[in-house]
Amino acid sequence: MTRSRFFFNSSVIRQNLRQHGWIGIIYTLALLFALPLQMFMNGDPNAKPQTVQNLFFVGGEIQMLFAVTVPVAAGLFLFRYLQAKMPSDLWHSLPLRREHLLVSHTVSGLILLMVPIWLTGAVAAMVQPLDSNMYIYTGSDALEWCLTLSILTLFLFIFSMFVGICTGQTVLQGAVTYILLLLPVMLLQLVNEHFGMYLYGYPRWFGIRAHIEVWSPILHMVYVNTNAFSAGDLWMYSALSVLLFALSILLYRRRHGEKAGQAIAFTYFNPLFKAGVMFCAMLISGTYFAQLKQLQLGWIIAGNLAGALIGYIAAEMIIRKTWQILTRRVPLEFAGYALLLGLLLYIPVSGISGYENRVPALDKIEGVYAGSDYASNDAYWNSSNPSISKDDPFTEDRDYVEAVRKLHLAVATARPEVPAGNSYSDYRQFYLSYRLDNGRIVQRSYMIPTAGFEPELKAVMESEGYKRKAYMLSRLEGDIEGFRLDNYNKALSLSDPQEVKEFKEILKREILNMTYEDQNQRLLRPAYASIQIMSKPDATGYQLYYAYEWQSSFKELGAWLEQKGYADRIRTKPGDIASAEIILDNYNDSLPVAERYDPERHLQLARSEKRSAVIHEAVPIADILEHQRYYSAKTGDYLVKLVYKEGRTDYMTLREQDLTPAVKAILP
Repeated sequence: MTRSRFFFNSSVIRQNLRQHGWIGIIYTLALLFALPLQMFMNGDPNAKPQTVQNLFFVGGEIQMLFAVTVPVAAGLFLFRYLQAKMPSDLWHSLPLRREHLLVSHTVSGLILLMVPIWLTGAVAAMVQPLDSNMYIYTGSDALEWCLTLSILTLFLFIFSMFVGICTGQTVLQGAVTYILLLLPVMLLQLVNEHFGMYLYGYPRWFGIRAHIEVWSPILHMVYVNTNAFSAGDLWMYSALSVLLFALSILLYRRRHGEKAGQAIAFTYFNPLFKAGVMFCAMLISGTYFAQLKQLQLGWIIAGNLAGALIGYIAAEMIIRKTWQILTRRVPLEFAGYALLLGLLLYIPVSGISGYENRVPALDKIEGVYAGSDYASNDAYWNSSNPSISKDDPFTEDRDYVEAVRKLHLAVATARPEVPAGNSYSDYRQFYLSYRLDNGRIVQRSYMIPTAGFEPELKAVMESEGYKRKAYMLSRLEGDIEGFRLDNYNKALSLSDPQEVKEFKEILKREILNMTYEDQNQRLLRPAYASIQIMSKPDATGYQLYYAYEWQSSFKELGAWLEQKGYADRIRTKPGDIASAEIILDNYNDSLPVAERYDPERHLQLARSEKRSAVIHEAVPIADILEHQRYYSAKTGDYLVKLVYKEGRTDYMTLREQDLTPAVKAILP
């Protein structure tokens, strides 16, 4: 028994190294340039060495640019003999079993790819103590870099080899390799858009917005700086490499030599290939036309049919290697594929699933979340970001759970539509998330109008559970060193421990005591100041920052600041204002659409009609500051231009009920 007979053939390996050794040389030079050389390249002569979490931070995305291309290229060149008739006949005429050929070429590729990685890692470890090295890391960091890149390179090379065995053309092998590696992310986004358009209440962002790159090894490698590979990821890619290698051996035994030059080497893959291409084309075309024509049924059907036709023709031309594909069976086959794929797209968004009306039963719910930003509360999807809360986003209070259910039932029954050009202050974005007793998470998302759902919204928004999550009260319960209040060019810091303790408790009470009306006013009226917490650094040195607002409804907080003499140091006072110009704004119909949100154009028209008044007196200016709202350009409201003594200009809105006698007396 010799190793050449039962494992691999050393002559084949030597031949591959002589013929394709340039791949290893290029990979070595590329990695040496992307890692060790980058450690000594810095344009700032005064820069100090910086600590890095891992060596993938060095040189940005340059490392991954080579890491995602060279292993696939190695798979293309080493297995190119499968895709051309003469090389295929030559190699398969040798007295070697196919397992010998596959293992020998695989070992050749691994030598060409792994040696550069470990050589680069060794160089990175050796230059680590040099003074001119701009990065601080340890030998274990270099070892971790080697291990991670080795596993990823192994996976990409094996995957490229697997695709090469299933296809019969080198160009197609490269294209299909990258398409399949990116396909999970593309499909997730397309399906997400498809469900988001047709399923009422479907939360488009769920599972998609956060770390979507993990579904594609290529994108995950490109974004490795912000989302490092975990041990679980590396084990998964190692297992996939072993699985793909085993499948490669199995398929290679059954591959016919005459398949060289054909698009697909195994005919039983043809239906899957056609269906896959048609499905993606239908999703792209259908989604595009549905969005372009506001979900008009005719355009939706036409868009999906056009996508199906384009996808079918493209797949047929690739398989047959000719554009002359029209035969008698083509129309019937196309109709069959289109019908099946149409049902596959339609059934999940039809009423058959009951998705839109499904509200979990009260006795099945363990906890619930309701608010506008579930993602920032969900540590599962954001575990690598230290600024994201790791608190459990769910509340188990039964009264709160029932209030959320009633809101969900009311919205799912009424299904209110959101008209185009709606005012944000008239609607509430709500994510409803249930944790069921079987561990499942049920997610829904709605834009809920404030008019017509006041009882349900009030029951939810005045609950303590809602306020604790919506206003992140857990941030106030941490170890806080102080507060910083900001209002444009005014700032105030509170660092006295007793004052910090009092301020924190008052702020918590104010938030928990906010009524439904107070919370709605936050969307209409600017806050007096921003309140930023300054937490003590944690064990890793990370210092959490989070901002609240000093709302006009916070009477106890305002009184405390007044008592301490801090209020006038942070709030905007009439003395800060040089002038206030006010007009009754009825000029929307006189302006083109592009200028309706330009307050200066409204003021110009009012001045030309002598319908503006300029105020310098302190009393009416104080009234305006007290009742001001965000600028809305709404017909019938009053537009106010505030000119500050520091030179800043601001535009605000007053409504009829906001006008005090002092302001009314000055109106033109």
